[in-house]
Amino acid sequence: MCGIPRPSSGHRIAIMFPSPSPSPSPSSSLSSSPSPSSPSSSPEPQPLPAQESYSLFFRESDLDTTKAVFRSKDASTMDSFRSCNGIDLRIERHGDLTISAPGLALGQIAPLYAFQLRPSSSSSSSSLEKKTEEMEFSLPQRLDLGVSEQGIVGRKVTVVARGEGGEVLQMGNGIVGYD
Repeated sequence: MCGIPRPSSGHRIAIMFPSPSPSPSPSSSLSSSPSPSSPSSSPEPQPLPAQESYSLFFRESDLDTTKAVFRSKDASTMDSFRSCNGIDLRIERHGDLTISAPGLALGQIAPLYAFQLRPSSSSSSSSLEKKTEEMEFSLPQRLDLGVSEQGIVGRKVTVVARGEGGEVLQMGNGIVGYD
């Protein structure tokens, strides 16, 4: 490894880089089950304000779940997450950030895992500083945090936020690695 030695946390991390690329429409669900509240019309993707990269951590929490933790020192990034109606988190079957296949952009290629997260239900932190820098969600299942057929290490992660008016915001892409 490069850099100064430090102990491993045992968690997994994806450094997420905001992407100006077109986003899936609300009618193409990124979740593992279709959403009955999805509008039938497809609004145009909205441009994102300039955002910094952020970290997405995956941690084991108990026997049945994994926690996903969004962390950023950029207040506008965290405000975008907190003000949206939902966050679609996809862990793809591949780890190639250069793939731009039309089916992938439209959400037609099934991901390895897909979750719909609700910012209003995320656990709040007692520290004001932590609250502005971090959002934590319990995923509905335990993920394999290793390298295997079902493991998430080396996989591409895509994060999309859905606004109150149905607008779709591409929040970033990254690859899961060891922290």
